[in-house]
Amino acid sequence: MQRSPDIDDAPSLATLGPAARGVVRALLLGGPLTRAELARRLGLSPASLTKTARPLLVSGLISEGAALVSEQRGRPGAPLVLDAARHQFIGVKLTADEVFAVRADARGRVDVSQSVQIESTEVTAVVAEIVAIVNEIGGDHRIQALGIGLAGEQTRFDDTVRRNHYLGWDQVPLAQLVEEATGIPTVLSGDARALTAGVQWSGPGKGMSELAVLTVGVGIGLGIVLEDKVLSGPSGLVGMIGHHRISDSGPLCELGHRGCASSYLTTAAITAAIGVPHGRVDIDLAQGCALAADGDPVARRVLADAGRALGVIIAQLVNILGLPAVILAGDGLELLSYAEDSMQAALAEHLDPVARRPKVVAFTSGFDEWARGAAVVACQWLLDPPRHRYTRP
Repeated sequence: MQRSPDIDDAPSLATLGPAARGVVRALLLGGPLTRAELARRLGLSPASLTKTARPLLVSGLISEGAALVSEQRGRPGAPLVLDAARHQFIGVKLTADEVFAVRADARGRVDVSQSVQIESTEVTAVVAEIVAIVNEIGGDHRIQALGIGLAGEQTRFDDTVRRNHYLGWDQVPLAQLVEEATGIPTVLSGDARALTAGVQWSGPGKGMSELAVLTVGVGIGLGIVLEDKVLSGPSGLVGMIGHHRISDSGPLCELGHRGCASSYLTTAAITAAIGVPHGRVDIDLAQGCALAADGDPVARRVLADAGRALGVIIAQLVNILGLPAVILAGDGLELLSYAEDSMQAALAEHLDPVARRPKVVAFTSGFDEWARGAAVVACQWLLDPPRHRYTRP
């Protein structure tokens, strides 16, 4: 990728020390911040913060904003500001048949997006598609890191695709292959986990230290944020919710599990449950919802059952983890128009009596939003203390 040397001359976030990375991360999450507030959040003394911030100010990585109006006596503090637009990242969402990519700044604000169909799931062919789209949207910009979100058992920051059933890949060193071809440091993440990072960094979860993102559609995904960190576990298996048991007397999923989340909530399960009683195999989710809107009893029952399954899952997440908020996302959210009441009823029924009812938010998230989350993962990867290249199970 050819880049003009006078474009995007900001120093890479990867070159910063641990204390400086902490300052940048805090400003991205909550900035602009006064020195006093920044020191409080980072647990630093004023002198230590001044020492850490001085080279960042000299380099132009951060700057001083206009002084804030203070209700207290004394000189108002001038906030420190990070120019997020100077730091560019690319995020990729990879499905079985399409590559979605965005170029975004360090705060996750998207400048350009693009997608391309995958003609073959053979590794070299997919890598070529990723490289082509990265080169096109990267242009002359200096890209600090590239994040790729896809299904599988990736850890929070990973280099290898494991057990991706949609592509038929396992033990594929995708990050290395893309990095060698583009020259851009590349990191992988589970797609639901990447979406969660974007939601918490600069989406509807901004400012929340604890939340869950529950996705429904072709599959079921779960991302969890605790104490400001997106969880992955030692082998990337945190959030495997698809075959969590909802009922002992429910329908069967494709693996033969009775009453699991997938048997109620995947698009395939919903459309089959609606279509079979009608003798049809061509019903999609939109048509199923249209039948429900027309009063079809089968469609209404299937969507109500999906809502109950959602309510049970949300209640159990809150009961176990004490989460104050659950964000619902994915390409299957259309079902909520006919599942909201049953979801709320099941949530109330299964929530522990002393648990606080969570804020439940429906977040419309096309695949560009999933790619944006992957760009956020790339930024977080550079700022992670200590910053390891990868964490392998």
